[in-house]
Amino acid sequence: MSNISIPIFVFGSLIAGLLGSFIHLLFGGKPYRLLFSIFFSWIGFWLGNNLGAKYGFTILRYGPVIYGTAIIASILLGLGGYWISGENKSS
Repeated sequence: MSNISIPIFVFGSLIAGLLGSFIHLLFGGKPYRLLFSIFFSWIGFWLGNNLGAKYGFTILRYGPVIYGTAIIASILLGLGGYWISGENKSS
């Protein structure tokens, strides 16, 4: 991740935030669930990018960012953050 400049980092974080917001839009919940989804999506995006670079996956690579693995990891961790945030109890 050493070749990622500040604009690329901001753009990738924006994409991750939009994915986390979309997860919240689909499943709903309280505002803190939105924060959990965005936070974990952000972590997942950059973790997926690093894992894709480490293991040589180049799905949807554009510049220094590997969007394929980054988006998949962002969605998975965003859903995990949504699940961790609670409200899973049926009343």
